[in-house]
Amino acid sequence: MPVYSVNGKSASERGNNVCPRQELQRVNVLFIGGGRGCYEILRLLDSYTPVRIQPNVVAVIDLNLNAMGSKYARQLGIDTVTTWEKYVRDERIDLIIELTGDERVLAKIVAEKLPAVKVLDHLSALFLWEIIDIQEQKLQLEAKVSSLDTMAALGEIAFRLTHELRNPLLIVGGLVRRMMTRPDLPHGVRKRFKHLANHVLHMDTVLSDICDVVRPMSPHYVLTDMNDFFEKWCTTVRTEARYIGANLEASIEDDLPCMYIDPILIRQALWHILENSLDAIGEKGGGIYVTVQICWDEIDIQLSDSAEEFCALSPLKAVQPFTTTKSGRMGLGLSLCRQIILDHGGDLKLVQRADGGCIVLVQLPIRFREPKTVGTSESDGVVVDNGGAVEEPVEC
Repeated sequence: MPVYSVNGKSASERGNNVCPRQELQRVNVLFIGGGRGCYEILRLLDSYTPVRIQPNVVAVIDLNLNAMGSKYARQLGIDTVTTWEKYVRDERIDLIIELTGDERVLAKIVAEKLPAVKVLDHLSALFLWEIIDIQEQKLQLEAKVSSLDTMAALGEIAFRLTHELRNPLLIVGGLVRRMMTRPDLPHGVRKRFKHLANHVLHMDTVLSDICDVVRPMSPHYVLTDMNDFFEKWCTTVRTEARYIGANLEASIEDDLPCMYIDPILIRQALWHILENSLDAIGEKGGGIYVTVQICWDEIDIQLSDSAEEFCALSPLKAVQPFTTTKSGRMGLGLSLCRQIILDHGGDLKLVQRADGGCIVLVQLPIRFREPKTVGTSESDGVVVDNGGAVEEPVEC
């Protein structure tokens, strides 16, 4: 991840092997326009380790301080303002990135900036973003392929455990429950049988979790109104949070599209993400924060909590199977959630904030037609089957 001087974190603190700081050229950057383009570029910058330059984002300027990019910049510890007079002639600035899309704004920037300052207009920034996005997709595919060996080994383990242990466990559990129904059973013996039955149930749950990770259910896509989906889901979470004395703060963008997802699996994945938060908040108190917004061709869902339950692990390690900070847990919940999101063509990642907190970011691609899983391929909104026939997108 790049090193922002505003948050004071070095690359070595994040555990990355990068070039020493003295070998990196420092570039002070000013963003003018804090919308979705700014959000995307900041997110991409925050996901890569600097190699040749050290980008230092000085400020993000936008008339709307609640714009997507401005809000994300504040999470990273970057200043956000509504006017550029303080910065446009600042001698520290090396590069101005204009993302408003307004030619008049671009002309005014060029006229008022210092001669040594370079300007990257919105069209050039979009072109560079496309190139970086292609590279990001390539890296995601490589990471997914590299995990296949691990998942194959887990599949073999799950098969052996299921075959060797599950059937005997069912027999033992059935016998124990049957013996507990005997009316002449002493109370002390009944308590021991109940204790044994609980352990058998826990072992069966562990086996089920492992099987779910290595052989997750295939999505059954349904055209879903995402505003209605998130309103109902937030209502359910708010009710559960109220039981433990917690509060849910949800910010859902208006006019979310209708798109194809498996609502049951997505609801399950989002709920599993918040389970640890609810447990921690029940002990410490606090709140849960959910933000849902459209970003280009995907829906971004940001989940965080005041207990900072996800900060105990590094972002890379947290989504790996069998990783947990709680005793008695298998550490498969977040891995299973990520597998569900990947099956939908999206991604799940943990993003570190400048204040040391952590956000779980779920990215779901917007699909206006039912994805084909067998004998078809998808590209740029068109589905081509084996016969070469083209299927037009289904209107929502």
